[in-house]
Amino acid sequence: QTCALPIYCPACRAAFRAEAGIDPLELPDPPADRAWRRFRWNAVTRLVNELAEVVRGQGRVVTASVFPTPAIARRLVRQDWPAWNLDAVLPMVYHGFYEEPVAWIRDAVAEGVAALPASRPLYAGLYLPDLSDEAAFAQAVAAARAGGARGVALFGGVRPVPAR
Repeated sequence: QTCALPIYCPACRAAFRAEAGIDPLELPDPPADRAWRRFRWNAVTRLVNELAEVVRGQGRVVTASVFPTPAIARRLVRQDWPAWNLDAVLPMVYHGFYEEPVAWIRDAVAEGVAALPASRPLYAGLYLPDLSDEAAFAQAVAAARAGGARGVALFGGVRPVPAR
């Protein structure tokens, strides 16, 4: 049996009610509501920025591997990573996961670079199992650099098999 209403924690519901004057469960379609989405993005951003301050206070550099573009990250996982106070960002521009050609990497990187402060470097995360040979690897690195990446980060592993 499935629940007809989304489940949100009482603390988040109360905080949103205090901010927006309505319980998110009273909204016609909470996930589609712009104010509720923004509230959730901001909650994640506040947490990341608080953690970054603590980590930086320990003399460490703060980075994050994030979803590939600001638009995809906001839509799929509530990451508003351009607003995160990081020392560098490593978007996982795994073109194969999105069924895109290698050239897509350039556009994904360019979107991220444009959304970040100029002082915050972006290193494009490339997924090695999707780069079949040396030529594909070279093309991916060139696409990342053309999009404005300061460099690349290499990720490996086994590609997940989609559920059937």
